[in-house]
Amino acid sequence: MDDTSQVPVAQKAQPEVKDVFQTSQQPTVVPQTPSGLNPPAKPKKDLIIKVLVILIILVGLGLGGFFVWKNFFATGTEVDKSISVVGEEGVGEEAYIYKGIWLPGIPQGWLASNIQEMKDLGMNTVSLAIIIIQEGDNPLVGLDTSYILDDIQTAHENGMKVMLTPIIYPKPRLEEKDLGRLDSLIIEAAKLAEEHDVELFAPLAEPPTIITGDLYRSWMQEIIPKVKNVYHGEIYWSSPGVGSPPDKATISQISKQPPGDFAGYDYIGLTILFSLSERLESEEQLRWADRLTLEGYAQYVEGAIDYRFAHAKRDNCKGIIIDEFGVMDRFFPSGSGVGDVLEEGWMSEEELARAIEIVFEKGKDKASGFIVANFLRMEVPGMPGVYVKGVSKTEKEVIRKWFREIL
Repeated sequence: MDDTSQVPVAQKAQPEVKDVFQTSQQPTVVPQTPSGLNPPAKPKKDLIIKVLVILIILVGLGLGGFFVWKNFFATGTEVDKSISVVGEEGVGEEAYIYKGIWLPGIPQGWLASNIQEMKDLGMNTVSLAIIIIQEGDNPLVGLDTSYILDDIQTAHENGMKVMLTPIIYPKPRLEEKDLGRLDSLIIEAAKLAEEHDVELFAPLAEPPTIITGDLYRSWMQEIIPKVKNVYHGEIYWSSPGVGSPPDKATISQISKQPPGDFAGYDYIGLTILFSLSERLESEEQLRWADRLTLEGYAQYVEGAIDYRFAHAKRDNCKGIIIDEFGVMDRFFPSGSGVGDVLEEGWMSEEELARAIEIVFEKGKDKASGFIVANFLRMEVPGMPGVYVKGVSKTEKEVIRKWFREIL
């Protein structure tokens, strides 16, 4: 007969509750009091504490999981899976490619009159400029929004994406004391871009040519959080070019460096313009001697693209956008003291087309966008008699082929 059979019914011991963390299988010895009765059961303090610890851990895991989901997966809008961070080899086969034209200063109504031709050429993007007004010695008066909103609406109604860039021309030289006012105008432009669903926004066109010295390097990082506070589309850095890119061995080491100047930007812009020696001063001819022939230009384009592509990988950007390319001499031939390349016999139609095709060939599978410099005939606002030459049929055929069939 076991010990409990000797205990009055009213005082029988309660069944033992095993510790949920107990792993030993040894039998539990129940001590007896001198009178032969079991002592009152101890409060299950240890068990309660362990259960509370488990609950706290579970709650912590739940909150942590929600934080990760909220900040890294739940964006509120469907993620465009065709666009991803640039990889080792380049843009993927399904990557979205921006194909368009850079229109820095177009007359009112011009876009509506020409957008069908742009669509026929296979374009899906319009790169527009919002002008920062200058008056006398004040280069930062305000924004000219007189008809930019109409152009944004026209582009969207025609199924085109919009890149928007504040631009100052003629270019001043801004010092540190000017940056507060500059920032306020950029934030105003970014708010406009947000309100009108602009897909890509650059804080400023070619800041290194406007902001004094190396001051632009710190500014380009300081402006990013300010823009992101009011604008939630994609942001790209508008670059004036890369000078002479370094050799391949140097470029190959860039992606292994810590994040640098372009961290925080979605895309890095790259300007690659071809110019002939007849257009340049003697000093420029010496500086650009390696790219004044089509053969030299092809090598330069390849190096410049590889150079910026390496920066994009290093700084975790989505890629690079060639945001202006073409033949510089086609921009302002009439009334500007520079003869047109065709009229002067400097280049044939085929050579002009080849200069454009080189950029397509070198940028394919690496660039996420190709924005051709404005080549559609138009008179330049504020410059009577000066106009952009319309490109030749051969040039248009190259652009149409690449935009509609290859990219």
